[in-house]
Amino acid sequence: MKIGDLKGLFGLLMVNMQQLRAKLKILDISYGHGTGNTALIYHHGKLLALSEGDKPYVLKVLEDGDLQTVGLLDYDKRLKHSFTAHPKVDPFTGEMFTFGYSHNPPYVTYRVISKDGFMHDPIPITVAAPVMMHDFAITENYAIFMDLPLYFRPKEMVKEGKLIFSFDETKNARFGVLPRYAKDELLIRWFELPNCFISIMVCIFSFQYKIMQETVSENYVLLFNYFSNNYKVTACQ
Repeated sequence: MKIGDLKGLFGLLMVNMQQLRAKLKILDISYGHGTGNTALIYHHGKLLALSEGDKPYVLKVLEDGDLQTVGLLDYDKRLKHSFTAHPKVDPFTGEMFTFGYSHNPPYVTYRVISKDGFMHDPIPITVAAPVMMHDFAITENYAIFMDLPLYFRPKEMVKEGKLIFSFDETKNARFGVLPRYAKDELLIRWFELPNCFISIMVCIFSFQYKIMQETVSENYVLLFNYFSNNYKVTACQ
């Protein structure tokens, strides 16, 4: 099932069919339910196939160059939520930083994975409503989250025949800046910006007093400057 299928009454039918297939054991969701076709990343000796609606799939490259799916990776059952298709691996520390978003609270959850593959405790990030958060960014000291007004609205999907995600042109967007090793969200700082949607973080780096970011939104490249405290120079992630 793809996001594009979730539109109008057909979308409702697709959701119910998926739930029924799982309940009747026709579909064994312990093997995963995503497509794993958005991105690949290599970490802790594992090649991972990613799609933001599911957990990572571990792949094995065979001698003839073919790929074999080993199975889902849940980090010893510590991963209970979805996993972004765009995690960030720090080339200096070997750590991987990731998050997942959900239509149920907590809507966003931040995670740090050690270079040895241990997933640390979840850090829930509070946003007002379930949103699509396709990407995020990491600098040497901070994690940056995008709270953008592309909302998960299943009622509108059914009543108005829309896609399950709906863009609200009346709402502002926000960036949240959190120390990347924070134990909770208490230190996050939110910065408001005009109404927009950003899909992919192209490059982000930080230096004293400013964060500079390039992002891609459809066919536009947007450059934002955000003031904060004691940022240091770091390479693009």
